[in-house]
Amino acid sequence: MRFYKAMKRLFFLLSIAFSMGVVSAQESPSALVEKGRNALAKGLYDRAEQYFRQAFPDDTAAALSLGDLLVRREQYGEAAEVLTYCHSAECYSLRAQALAALEQWDSAAAAAATAIELGATGSPMASMALCESAAGHHTNAHTWAKRAVDAVPNDARCWTVMGCVAFAKGADAEALRHFRKALQLDSNSVDACYNLGTMYMLRGNLDNASMTLRAGLRRHPKSIRLYKALGRVYQLRSDPQRASQCYEAILAIDSVNLHAWLSLGEICRERGEYERAQSYCQKCIRIDPRYTPAHKALGLNYTQWGDYTKAIRAYQKAVQIDDKDADTYLLIAQLYSKQGNSQRETNAYKKAAKLGNRPAQQWLIGRGLTW
Repeated sequence: MRFYKAMKRLFFLLSIAFSMGVVSAQESPSALVEKGRNALAKGLYDRAEQYFRQAFPDDTAAALSLGDLLVRREQYGEAAEVLTYCHSAECYSLRAQALAALEQWDSAAAAAATAIELGATGSPMASMALCESAAGHHTNAHTWAKRAVDAVPNDARCWTVMGCVAFAKGADAEALRHFRKALQLDSNSVDACYNLGTMYMLRGNLDNASMTLRAGLRRHPKSIRLYKALGRVYQLRSDPQRASQCYEAILAIDSVNLHAWLSLGEICRERGEYERAQSYCQKCIRIDPRYTPAHKALGLNYTQWGDYTKAIRAYQKAVQIDDKDADTYLLIAQLYSKQGNSQRETNAYKKAAKLGNRPAQQWLIGRGLTW
């Protein structure tokens, strides 16, 4: 039995080695990590990842190097898991960054606090700022972001987070300055590029947005975030063909990316291609039956198609999953109005109003009704 298990493990290791073109049994984990770092310095990211994976998890340096690379490649979930294998300040700092990107705020704050306790500055302080900002604690968020840039004034991520904190509190012009500063410090920063491009887009400067995001994609051709933002820019520029190309590029990287499938459906709906749009929405639902944006998009598609009954069913499915979605109750109310069902229309308005929807509240007040 021991011989069988030993042979099985040997065949497994050999299969990995031959698939990667390197026989790991002949090289120590530290040698593989060094090869990975050399490959990384030459821009050979796939090769670097192969070396790091071969050394992981036998070498904590491999965990750190692999986790760092995965964060750069926006593979945050796996990065957070890999980084649990090492316990240095840098590991906790990177793990906080990955968890913040996943919006797992409590876990991100805990990892950042540990990194700071171990002596790290800059990035974990920036992560703490993001966590505080997500909680709506703008003063605390600004304090942490300021501590981050004071500690490491030439760190692009710290300035990017400073911009995110400014944007969250409504200081758009300040956010724009910080994002520009971050990109000046590091032209390879995906975060800085994404946020600056998005900021240009939100301010209606679509030419600068497109230029910034395309420049980022030349450096990072597999960045889903950059493709996502550029796709939206093209939609705003009424260029559905290029927008579709961006979303298709995302699907070539991640075939189950819900945002990309839904965006393709949105483009089809805007073109009046309702059957095709429906298929994209249903694709999302097959991937994740509890993805409420897909049910809402399906409802909107049926509404524009003129099938109000199916639209209501789609919206009702959305509120079954998320019964705190006031906007969907409002959409249901408007459809009942078109069907002439005043009682259900009023009930739907009341549900929306109870959840704080202002148009629903105004509709009820105008008719002397309470909620």
